[in-house]
Amino acid sequence: MNKCLRLILSITVLFPLLTGCWDRHELNELGIMLGLGVDKDGDKVKVSAQVVVPNEVSSKSGGGKGTPVTQYQASADTLFEAIQKLTETSPRRIFMSHVRVLIFGEEYARKDGIYDVVEALMREPTARPDYYVMVARNTTASKVLDVLTPLDNIPAEKLFNSLDLSYKTWSPTTTVTGDQLMDYLLTPGIQPVITGVEVVGNQDKSGNNENIATIKSPSSLHTTGLSLFKKDKLIGWLTEDESKGYNYIRDNVASTVNHLPCRKDGNVTFKALRTTTKRKAKIVGGQPVINIKLKNVSSIGAVECGIKIGSMKTIRELEKDSEEYLVELMQNSVNSVRRKYHTDIFGFGQEVYHADPKLFKKMEKDWDKYFENLDVRYEANVQIKRVGTLDDSFKNELKE
Repeated sequence: MNKCLRLILSITVLFPLLTGCWDRHELNELGIMLGLGVDKDGDKVKVSAQVVVPNEVSSKSGGGKGTPVTQYQASADTLFEAIQKLTETSPRRIFMSHVRVLIFGEEYARKDGIYDVVEALMREPTARPDYYVMVARNTTASKVLDVLTPLDNIPAEKLFNSLDLSYKTWSPTTTVTGDQLMDYLLTPGIQPVITGVEVVGNQDKSGNNENIATIKSPSSLHTTGLSLFKKDKLIGWLTEDESKGYNYIRDNVASTVNHLPCRKDGNVTFKALRTTTKRKAKIVGGQPVINIKLKNVSSIGAVECGIKIGSMKTIRELEKDSEEYLVELMQNSVNSVRRKYHTDIFGFGQEVYHADPKLFKKMEKDWDKYFENLDVRYEANVQIKRVGTLDDSFKNELKE
């Protein structure tokens, strides 16, 4: 009797724990969404979902005859209503756990603001916040997601991989994930900056296999410049040099290539091997002062003039010229943003808060006004460690 009672009690306790996969969905019931686009459609939110076509990406099925992805669209009053409404055209339930890129159309980002969408995705448990966020420049998100790409046959993967590589090797671009963007939106003393993407070329053939059937694609996707926001609305775009200055200040530069004019004719190209930037605020006479210190280790990539690279005097001159160039790049970026947009995208307000929280609390409501007259001091230290496999240039020794 005791054994039976213990068995019944054990079963009663264990059964609630053995629920199994109560919410499981078979793969053939799901549409795997890799790219999500958000645009305006009158007063509604238009959602574009780039979904993988399994038969076209599976080697066992002998795919390759059709396109590897398809796009479903729907419009509704809110983001998740529109996503749920995709089932009107999609034969499968849209699965959001593998989203790689979130793209906002420029018109939507300017007029409606991006906060509601970002919050909705952060709240959704099936959406992981490690996707990259981008802004479609001079076009819509749906047109960006409509472009087929060579090499990476899934466009959303191409955008993710291309931006990730560009961020590591080219200073005008940067990456922002969903959770980072939420932090920028909620943290006082800094405004969001997001990399842009545009469609270049003939868009008429962008969505079919003709776009990947030739050596040079008629239509392609290019990351282009940085978009800057005030609160959650897009207010403008940085130029390439302004984007470089921003990334140097924000310590976003891992590796890049720059050139400087020689003191004679021609240019010298530098490869940045390591770059670190430290920002620190000090309170001087009751007013904040921002100190920016940049350290750069570079190698010489190319010499297009007849200077003697093997000379230490020449190396010191190049280091000094490079330091002046980097200081000017950062200074021009800050001054341009002050003059045109009057908003702190560099996080100087955060540094002031860290230095004196009480003082920043007094300035917080009018921080953009303080930002316009903020004392910012720049310092750059450049070391050239390598000159490549050649010493002096042999340009002057070329035969006539």
